[in-house]
Amino acid sequence: MKKIDAVGQACPMPVILTKRALKEHAGEDILVSVDNEIATQNLAKMAEQLKIGSHIDKINDQLYEVTLTASAGEGIAATGSGVESKATPSEAKGAAAQVAEHAENGYVVILNSASIGSGADELGQTLMKSFIFALSEQEVLPEKILCYNAGAQLTAEGSPVLDDLKAMAAEGVEILTCGICVEFYGLKEKFAVGEITNMYRIVEIERTYKTVSP
Repeated sequence: MKKIDAVGQACPMPVILTKRALKEHAGEDILVSVDNEIATQNLAKMAEQLKIGSHIDKINDQLYEVTLTASAGEGIAATGSGVESKATPSEAKGAAAQVAEHAENGYVVILNSASIGSGADELGQTLMKSFIFALSEQEVLPEKILCYNAGAQLTAEGSPVLDDLKAMAAEGVEILTCGICVEFYGLKEKFAVGEITNMYRIVEIERTYKTVSP
């Protein structure tokens, strides 16, 4: 079993280190030590995407262990296929086709602030509320909404746009909020819609979709 000590590592390093280990130690189980619950959620989500098994053990409030069982994955062969590596030229062409398909068929909205613009805060917050409401009324909704930095506050209890975000989530829009941002703003207990993710996943999405920002 390959062991990774990611205690003290900021997002998205636990995910990146684990992806590397899955590639370099194909077929082996991976044990990752982290120091916060959000990191465990990010690793479990990654395992789900890669179709491999995962199990979380809470040792204490400052230590968690996540076991990833690559041998149990339906989507990963002994060679490690299914774990991302640097793209070959032919793979890059395939990725470009994926980008083109996403650009044609869907879009992603980026919310990296709780308000719009750099003028008066009250006006900026009003504009953001108006933007989210208008977005929820579009005939074609976004496939995903990415929330990071102060935009993470929009997915927490008390957010003036929470009802509109929940309505879009109910329609199938995937709402993803940066985990390190949730921690920074102390929103863990107030998180109210969508899923917590990591910056690695956010970059993956932004490079393959047409993006829209208010």
